[in-house]
Amino acid sequence: MRINNDCARKILLEVEKIPFRSTRTVLEIGESLSEYAIEDIMWAITIFNRERIVVLTDRQGYDDNEVLRDNQVKCLTERGYRYLDLVRNDEIWNLMKEKLPNFNELSFFTLLNTASKLMNNHINKTFDLPDTSIIDYSRW
Repeated sequence: MRINNDCARKILLEVEKIPFRSTRTVLEIGESLSEYAIEDIMWAITIFNRERIVVLTDRQGYDDNEVLRDNQVKCLTERGYRYLDLVRNDEIWNLMKEKLPNFNELSFFTLLNTASKLMNNHINKTFDLPDTSIIDYSRW
């Protein structure tokens, strides 16, 4: 199953909103993102759980990795924040959607890599740095 890229991005944005010491169920996140099928949300969170991008307080599932509707999502991990920082900017995200003809066919992780390069170019232009400068664009 393919990750819905727009849905995955919105999940990261939604998980970031969870208050400290709180959780939200996968179903509650799905209700906040009602424009996406719950299966798309569950699959993206399953992948994010496997890749240690989100923290779940209860990781029970059929294979200990599959996310269920009542699983509690707690927060983003450090990696999750790094990834979110790459796709948070609407301008960068929309540029990728516009310029990449196969946007919906690319994996979310390929888009993260592309966003990193675009962000690097954006920073270089903003600070009038040579195009060859490489900036580690991350939160930490």
